[in-house]
Amino acid sequence: MTGRLAAIADAVLPARVIADVGCDHGLIAKYCVDYSLCERVIASDISEVCLKKARAALSCYDNITFEVCDGIQYDCDEAVIAGMGGTLICDIIVKAKRKPDALVLCPHRNTDLVRRTLTTQGYAIKKDVLCKDRGKYYFVIRAELQKNTVAELSELQYLFGADYREKSELLEEYLRLQYNTYMRAPERNAEKLALVERAIKDRNGV
Repeated sequence: MTGRLAAIADAVLPARVIADVGCDHGLIAKYCVDYSLCERVIASDISEVCLKKARAALSCYDNITFEVCDGIQYDCDEAVIAGMGGTLICDIIVKAKRKPDALVLCPHRNTDLVRRTLTTQGYAIKKDVLCKDRGKYYFVIRAELQKNTVAELSELQYLFGADYREKSELLEEYLRLQYNTYMRAPERNAEKLALVERAIKDRNGV
């Protein structure tokens, strides 16, 4: 695995039952079994047609089960949700039959909304890293369910990652790209530009 998939796989930790939600070809499900990260994997998708790809690729595994359902309508200890927009990921989290103890998420957009939803749903973000795949940037988030109330993040953490102050050349590149994009129309993007500038200054200790 490389790029985005490698970053997602790296955020998965051992658990009894892991779910690969919206599994596509089931690459994450395969990874979890191949590396003995769990007793069982649930590969699920809302579409039976899409799930057929995973069934065909993983038919030789006896500890992978397949579910056609909308979101997480089964019990699992850890769930991986990737390859979809942040709004849909939030909807899946909120409507889960039982909230998994841990989530590994990689939204294609609206990542700030995902972080906000995790906070309100009682999850603490334990890992929040940026990766780059085929010229596009993706945040990969690992969050764990807490028994007590979860403290809210700052606005900059919601927007640019819970660990946005940590040293990262890729995040620096991403923020500079955001800055240059907003500078094309600074008056129209004044609020967004100010937030990016604050994040850059924070990272530089200014």
